[in-house]
This record gives sequence, C-alpha cells and structure tokens, in this order.
Amino acid sequence: MAHAHSRWREDDVAMPIVLALLLVAVFIGEIAAGAAGHERALVPLGALITRGWSYRDWWRVVSFSFLHLNWLHLALNTAGLLWLGRIVERRLGRRRFVTIFIVSGIASGVAGMLLGPILPTTGVAVGASGAVCGLLAAAALLSFRRDAEDGRLRLPLVTCLVAVIAISLLPGVSLAGHMGGFIGGAAVAATTNAARSADPG
Repeated sequence: MAHAHSRWREDDVAMPIVLALLLVAVFIGEIAAGAAGHERALVPLGALITRGWSYRDWWRVVSFSFLHLNWLHLALNTAGLLWLGRIVERRLGRRRFVTIFIVSGIASGVAGMLLGPILPTTGVAVGASGAVCGLLAAAALLSFRRDAEDGRLRLPLVTCLVAVIAISLLPGVSLAGHMGGFIGGAAVAATTNAARSADPG
C-alpha cells in the first residue's frame, strides 16, 4: 500500500507537468506585459534574435524557450511537452528528462542564432518547440532500442516526426531551431543509452 502511495506521488509531480505550468505562467506574464502576439515586443523579455551569434545576447538561448507568441503556439508546445516528456521521463527518470529538455532548448537557441543568417527566419524566435523536438528525438531513440518495452509508440512517434518536419518548413517557423533541438536531444539520449548499456548493473 505504501509502495502504491509513493508511486502515485511520483506520478503526481511529474516534471513535464511542472514545466508546462511554468510555460503557462510565463505566457500569462506576457499578456500582463502587453507583449503577447508581438514578436518584437517579446525581445526585451528574452526572445531570440536570429541574426547571427551575439555574445551580448547569449542568455537568450535559454530564455526564448519559455516565451510563446500566442495561445495556439503555447498549446501545441505544451501538448508535445506533456506527451513526449512523460515518455522520456518514465524511461529515463526526471533528472535525465530535465537534462534533455534544457540541452535541447539551448542547442535550439544556438542553432537559431548561428544559422539565422542562412536559413529563412523572421529575425526573432520564441517557443519551446526546439526543446520539444529534442524530446521527440529522445523518445524515438528509446522506442527503437532493441530492448524497448513498448513498440506501439513507434508509429505515433514517426508520424509526429513527419508532422514536425512539415511544420518546420512553413514560413515563420524556425527550421534551424527545430534542427538544433532535435540534434541536442538525440545526442543526450544516445549518450544516456550508451552509459546504461555499459553499466553492468
């Protein structure tokens, strides 16, 4: 009974839910500041400037993932975070899930800055989609492992990947950010898998 109770508590405080609530809280702050819906108005709050690397704006590679343009933007990223985040968290644990989310978000920001002058961009980027792409990469790698417990996730994840690729090619969407996040998440997940495989325990 005690084991079941502790397990309920662990699921109840799942980190994807905590992060999703944080994203909602930040967006409410955007509305209060009158910045929601306007990319340029989000720049002072931490939006990413995708015009090449800037040492002065390095902090934006972290902050931009927590900002969103509108409710639809927030809803799509939050849905992806909750679904993919729980897949990753259940298989790798909270610490590794948070690591993948953060590393993917930063990789997305760095790629957005560096590749901004090359790939199509509006000059400003916001949103957790890069971090979500990293979670997608991690979830896909986990589902295609030889010892994967649930192969039923493979088709939904591949379908999601195809949809993300299509969305990434739309005008106004940060292709560089999605690519960077995906690569960052895949790298962390692959390293984690290698470490777990090498662990004799």
